[in-house]
Amino acid sequence: MKLIVKSLNYVVLTVLGLFSVVILVSSIISPPAAGGGLARDVGMPYPAVVAHRGLSSRAPEETGPAYEIARDIGVDYLEGDVQRTRDGVLVMLHDDTLERTTDVNIAFPDRTELTIENFTFNELQQLDAGSWFNEAHPEFARDSYKNLRIIRLEDLIKIASEGRHRPGLYLETKSPERFPGIEAELVAMLTRYGWIGTHVPTSSTEPRDSEGRVTVGQSPARLIFQSFSLSSLERLRELAPDVPRVYLIDEDMGNEHPWEQLLEQARVNCGCSGIGPVGYLAWPWNLGPAHSDGLVIHPYTINKDWQMFLLSFFGSDGFFTDRADELLLYYDRVPDLDTEAYIRELG
Repeated sequence: MKLIVKSLNYVVLTVLGLFSVVILVSSIISPPAAGGGLARDVGMPYPAVVAHRGLSSRAPEETGPAYEIARDIGVDYLEGDVQRTRDGVLVMLHDDTLERTTDVNIAFPDRTELTIENFTFNELQQLDAGSWFNEAHPEFARDSYKNLRIIRLEDLIKIASEGRHRPGLYLETKSPERFPGIEAELVAMLTRYGWIGTHVPTSSTEPRDSEGRVTVGQSPARLIFQSFSLSSLERLRELAPDVPRVYLIDEDMGNEHPWEQLLEQARVNCGCSGIGPVGYLAWPWNLGPAHSDGLVIHPYTINKDWQMFLLSFFGSDGFFTDRADELLLYYDRVPDLDTEAYIRELG
């Protein structure tokens, strides 16, 4: 028994020792707040609260309620994935297919495995995009989530432009190889609605005004483009050079390519302002070189309190998160935040 206790003590001490070394190394290689100046240079809030698919921990992802709740609690950015229907409508949806987040198996049982470009927008409007959430998360289920509809990019723009807060938009070209020309359509729509081409002074970088209202949607970085596709980011650079771009890096990319090569692609190929690495890659020895290359860092998808603490210490400049309310509390942006009250307000 004494031998077991002694062995456990050694294990605990070893773990604590390694953790201390990591903390020490991170403070040297990638000190906290190292990216604050970089973010401010391009007008991004620091640190950034990016509501991943809206407040997707509490409402069906990429639906009206998920985005409206995220806006109302005071996030910096509403994040979403842009795809295109067969008849050319830009819509907000993450998955390539509709199986996970709709009742396509009931409405179109012979088309369940088809990707979204095989459906018209009117067909998508026949789908229930909310009930799945009630089944997956009964503790947060609401009757109002039943029969929610897939929304258009135009609907998201409207949500961001209404309400007390004015969050920015953080938009991904999702699987752009399936949607030739989507970059031009995306830029055209955002230009039409004033999100591109409207001059904003570079001094307008404060994420909130004196009354605590979010003003990111009225700042130089009110719009950010993101993608895993270099070619899509390069095209967006040609079409809208003043809009910040973020190169997303997943685990496979991190395993298959040297980190220095990925940073060079972000900086040189598409002139990105930042990278969005999966949390698994957000170590200080990766973040330090990224900051040295002038890149802001927004890891995804960070939902645990300990992740927020550790990766902030490692030098992250904000996070994509499903739990934007928890991140706001962590950053002490809204100390008395009552998420339930905002949800009840929506009905």
